Amino acid sequence: MMEELRDIKGLVEVTDYSLYYLLGIVGVAVIILIVLGILLYKYLTKKDPLTQKKVAMELLEKFEFGDAKQSVYEFSYLAQYAVNEAQRRELEQLLAELEPYKFKKEVPELDDALKAKMQNFIEEQRRG
Repeated sequence: MMEELRDIKGLVEVTDYSLYYLLGIVGVAVIILIVLGILLYKYLTKKDPLTQKKVAMELLEKFEFGDAKQSVYEFSYLAQYAVNEAQRRELEQLLAELEPYKFKKEVPELDDALKAKMQNFIEEQRRG
């Protein structure tokens, strides 16, 4: 019986890689979270590029009636960029009404009806 017990071998070292696997998984997860965080930050802080129409609309929304001649010129210039093709005819009618205020040395003050039409035009553009 003792002879059989002599066949028992000594302890063998078994390498355990589970710690390395855990650290690898945690490292990959951290990298993925960083990349997702960067992409989310860029998505949330993304600004729409300014177009001529947007700039014109911003300026038209701040438009004030001062000097009649200067106001007509500014409105005419900005409104050209703010309209789409469907609204072009309406703008041309309005600009035809504003024509007497251009190209003259002395011009009268804008009457309230024209001011109202210009403001109405700006409101229509703002709504879409």
